Amino acid sequence: MRRSILAIAILALLLFSTVFASAASDPAVTIVSPGESVYGSSLLVSVKMTAPKTIKVFVYEEKEKVGDTLVSIDTATVTTLEDKVLQSVSILTPETYTGSGSLQFYNKQITDLKPGIYRIKVDTLDSNGIATASSSVRVALMEAPAAGTGTTIFQTQSSGALQWVQNLLKTLFGN
Repeated sequence: MRRSILAIAILALLLFSTVFASAASDPAVTIVSPGESVYGSSLLVSVKMTAPKTIKVFVYEEKEKVGDTLVSIDTATVTTLEDKVLQSVSILTPETYTGSGSLQFYNKQITDLKPGIYRIKVDTLDSNGIATASSSVRVALMEAPAAGTGTTIFQTQSSGALQWVQNLLKTLFGN
């Protein structure tokens, strides 16, 4: 009797803790680009379709709701989004693309963006224009590093005697 009650309790716990998704992703539609983080001020949205499909592409900026205002998320300081109240703000009119071949790509370059968190969402549409599957990806767009801050990869090597003289002058006079 105890085992059957325990089994029913575990079964009920598993059933009630399961999260159901309303729209699964379509294996024939894949968001190829962008990756998780991008440096610069533009995004290249690229979607690969391996079957004749119709897709609808949305691009949003995820903003944090602070009081009554929406604020862009500072990617330089934020490490997690769990404690933030996010709201998606559309930055692009949703575009519909219909592919007819067995391999095709949808590409869109979005420029003049500010650093922040962006979300790309792709819906697979049926013949009536109703979404049957959906997939999305979040992207952290960060400022490009300033020019000249990197180290030099290729530089000429000095001979032993010249290197010794350079080191001596550096120790006497500094850099």
